[in-house]
Amino acid sequence: MFFCCFLQAQDDSLYSNIYKFRALAKDQSLTFNKRFEYAKKAISLSKQTKQDTTVLASNRILSYIYLLEGVGDSIYKINKENLRLSKKLDDTLKMAFATNNIAYSFELTNKPDSAYYYYYQAEKYYSQLNRKLNQIEVLYAMASIQETERDFIGSEINAIEAIKILNDLEEDEAVVNEWQWNINNLLAIISSRIELYDEAITYHNKALSYTRNKDANPYNALFSKINIAILQRRKKDFDKSIEIFESLLEDQKLKSVDPLSYVTVISNLAYVKFLKGDKNYNQIIERLKEALKIANDEDDEIEISGVSKFLSEVYLKANIKDSALYYSNQSLKVAKQINANQTILDALLLKSKIETGKKSNSSLFQYIKLSDSLVLAERSISNKFARIYHETDVIKREKEAVSRQNMWLLITTIGLLILVLFIYIIKTQREKNKELQLARQQQQANEEIYNLMLLQQDKMDEARALEKKRISQEIHDGILGRLFGARLSLDSLNMLKTDDAIQNRESYINELKDIEQDIRKVSHELNTDFIANASFESLITTLVETQCLAYQLTYNLALDHKLNWDILPNKTKIHLYRIIQESLQNIYKHANASLVSISIKQKKNLISLTINDDGVGFDLARNKEGIGLKNMKSRVQQINGVFTVNTEKNKGTNIKIDVPI
Repeated sequence: MFFCCFLQAQDDSLYSNIYKFRALAKDQSLTFNKRFEYAKKAISLSKQTKQDTTVLASNRILSYIYLLEGVGDSIYKINKENLRLSKKLDDTLKMAFATNNIAYSFELTNKPDSAYYYYYQAEKYYSQLNRKLNQIEVLYAMASIQETERDFIGSEINAIEAIKILNDLEEDEAVVNEWQWNINNLLAIISSRIELYDEAITYHNKALSYTRNKDANPYNALFSKINIAILQRRKKDFDKSIEIFESLLEDQKLKSVDPLSYVTVISNLAYVKFLKGDKNYNQIIERLKEALKIANDEDDEIEISGVSKFLSEVYLKANIKDSALYYSNQSLKVAKQINANQTILDALLLKSKIETGKKSNSSLFQYIKLSDSLVLAERSISNKFARIYHETDVIKREKEAVSRQNMWLLITTIGLLILVLFIYIIKTQREKNKELQLARQQQQANEEIYNLMLLQQDKMDEARALEKKRISQEIHDGILGRLFGARLSLDSLNMLKTDDAIQNRESYINELKDIEQDIRKVSHELNTDFIANASFESLITTLVETQCLAYQLTYNLALDHKLNWDILPNKTKIHLYRIIQESLQNIYKHANASLVSISIKQKKNLISLTINDDGVGFDLARNKEGIGLKNMKSRVQQINGVFTVNTEKNKGTNIKIDVPI
């Protein structure tokens, strides 16, 4: 008892420490290293419990810390382990979370095809669990990857699918509006990438409509307006573009609150004016350099590359080629660092226009080469995405086929079990019917024997009545007549004393003695119930004689005549009668015997029935379950007797039954 309590206390202490370290790992006020250390301790203690659920719960806290820090490789490793444990536990939700995190780790390490694959798996899990918000999040991530990799059709399909689910989503309005903005903004970007500018503007305006809620992110409206202004520029509707940019600059806090958006606005405003034909190059260049300085201060490589390209174009138009070349090189250098392929292409094309001779041709060749490689890459990645769809669908169909096969196997198995059960029930019912039929036959046979015994009893009663009548006549006609005659003679001689009278009286006295003996004889006959003793014996004798005659058997029948059958219940006599009958039938059918010996004797408080034959015998081990033997054994059990069989091949059979009186 003490040992059990001690173990329980140890377990409580272990789990308490696990919970403590988990709580510390979640404490955002601590440094990353401290939180990482506590998470590792929680995992180490969790493994001591040898409980997968406990280990998984601690692992997920470490995964969360890695996600906050954006440590791609570490996110992958811990979530691979989490996915294994989740599958082992058959926890679909944890499988979805782990798969989603693995996809994100590949996205961080710039492996779009792998990221897409795991996002696709996660989406299937979330769909199965009906977790619509998670499903939208994953579809959006997939669409974003496809847009970046120029698979615009696939991206649009996933984005629209996300919109459909979002329209049925019952969530907080602010959450729904945020996702509506994200997805419509993405659809606008896709449309602009394939130069469907009007469609892109429509999507941006739709996105903008979801920013009017008081809980909306204020930056979303700003981004939508900037994007609409840029699209108007690309449509060459410069006046609308300038109008939007200038309206945005009316916000005096824009530069201090969001300097990068300020860079985008002033650089694009200057560039639109340049495209519209404004010849005040110095003012345009001054505004663009202001934007470039802020971009450098904020270390925003995207804006640095973009503004540098604008400056290069303006300097080229102003015919200041050395500055144009410098900024085109700057734009190209930074674009390569951030892998901004479209900006790289723009910078190379710009360089080919600035440079002359071989250098110009070289830049143009690089432009064509990169453009062609991007087209090939676009096709390749599109094929990969399509293959992920296809392979996953194939796997799904294979699983469905296996499920169908398993279902049919299950149905077949159940069908066979039902058939076997049905056959078993029929067989059992038939056996029960046979038993019932046998029981009815036995009942009928018992009734026949009982009726025979009743008939025998009637005969006995009739015989007793006849015997009484005979004795009555004997007494009346013989003894009483003789007594009357002797009395009259003695009365007549009673007064005489002659020698003849004395002699006559002596003769009459002798006559009275003879009458006394006759009376004794009649009394003895009355006291001897010879009919009762003969009744059951005669039934047995008749049975043996009749059966043996029919079966052409020689028999020896030995019955104990001193046995008083009236002390036995009718049930016992009926079963003994049937056992003898069954034995004679078995001897005739199976024994091939010529001689049968049957004896019934009383031994103290037992009646012993012995039946012997000189037949072929049988193997008792193989034939002990024969119907005949079973019936006889059953009858003996019903009268609390002992049933014994001795037999050998070619040595006959001996059956012995002892029944208590």
